[in-house]
Amino acid sequence: RSFITGIKSTTLSFKEKKFLQQYKPWGIILFSRNIKSLKQAKKLTNQIKKIFKDDNYPILIDQEGGRVNRLKKVFNASLLTGEFFGKLYLEDKKKFYNYYKIFIKQTSLLLKSIGVNINTLPVLDLRLKGSSSIIGDRSFSKDAKIVSKIGDICIKNFHSNNIGTVIKHIPGHGLAKVDSHKLTPTVNKNLKYLIKNDFSTFKKKSSLFAMTAHIIYTNIDKTNTATHSK
Repeated sequence: RSFITGIKSTTLSFKEKKFLQQYKPWGIILFSRNIKSLKQAKKLTNQIKKIFKDDNYPILIDQEGGRVNRLKKVFNASLLTGEFFGKLYLEDKKKFYNYYKIFIKQTSLLLKSIGVNINTLPVLDLRLKGSSSIIGDRSFSKDAKIVSKIGDICIKNFHSNNIGTVIKHIPGHGLAKVDSHKLTPTVNKNLKYLIKNDFSTFKKKSSLFAMTAHIIYTNIDKTNTATHSK
C-alpha cells in the first residue's frame, strides 16, 4: 500500500535510509524540524531522491503561509494567511490577483530551490463561528463560493509553477468544534446542508491530491471518520 512518511531531523540517519530502501514509501513530507537552511534542505532532498533514483520523487511540505509555515527559518510569511488573501479578494480584486500571484511564485521558487514538488494547499475549509481555531485564519472565508474561487486560483498558479497541490481537509473541517489532531470531531449537520456548504468547496478541483478530514459526519457514517469511512 502507498504511504507518505516524515523523517526525524535535517539529515537521513542510517536506519532511515534502510527503512526507505526496504519499504519504498510513495513520498516524504518535510516539517520545520527538517529545515535549517535552504542549502541543507536541498542536500537532504537530494539524498532522498538518490535513494529512489528519481529526480521527480514526491517530496511534500505544508507551506500555506500564516501559522503553517515550515520555512519559517528562511521565509517570514506570518501575515500572509488565507484570511488576508480572502479579505483582499473582497476589497480589491486587481490587487488580490497581483499579490497572490507573486506570493505563489515566490513560494514555488523557494520550494523548488529545496527540492520540494508538492505543497499541501489550498485549505478549502469554511471559517465558521464557534468552530475550533485549528482552521481559523487559514480559511479564505465563511463564503463557500469565495473559498472555491480562490482555491481554483491557488491550484492553477501552483501548477503553472510546476508545484503539485493537495486540497484539504476534504470533505470539510469548518464545522469541527475540536482540533482533530487531539480529539475526534463529530459533525451532525444533515447531508443536504453539507453538500450545499462545506462539501461544495471541494467540487471540480483540478488538484491531483486531497488530504482527508478526520471527522465523523453522523448523517453519513456514525462510526468512522471520513478518512476511514467507505
